[in-house]
Amino acid sequence: MRRASFADMHCSVARALDVVGDPWTLLVMRDLFRGHHRFEEFHNSLGIARNTLTSRLNTLVAEGVVERREYQARPPRFEYHLTTKGRAFNGVVIALMKWGDEWSGFDEPPVHLIDDDTGKPIDPVLVDRRTGTPLTELRVRTVASD
Repeated sequence: MRRASFADMHCSVARALDVVGDPWTLLVMRDLFRGHHRFEEFHNSLGIARNTLTSRLNTLVAEGVVERREYQARPPRFEYHLTTKGRAFNGVVIALMKWGDEWSGFDEPPVHLIDDDTGKPIDPVLVDRRTGTPLTELRVRTVASD
């Protein structure tokens, strides 16, 4: 059963959830950032039902988060690649992973983030661009736009 759309809500969080709010969609995005591109790679990694995976990939394509690229003509086969809009979601996946590392009860995180250029571990934090202060150290509230 499909949930109601949040498209009519004047809320950025609600609108984003319309695109990526399904748990399978988040895991597909995680796998895209890990370098998976082909349907079978997603299917094998996630153990997701094929019809569910097809639906989630179609939504990501329709929303401009992912693009389909044909890599074989006969029979037609496609790969899925992140668009600029999709690559912008990487920080969300990393933030969710960091939160899960902290609060999921793991003795050791299941994966570590490594800088490709230096080979050194990285420990990302969200900061205020203006001050460089981590958001966890700020008292933040929302104010509606005019």
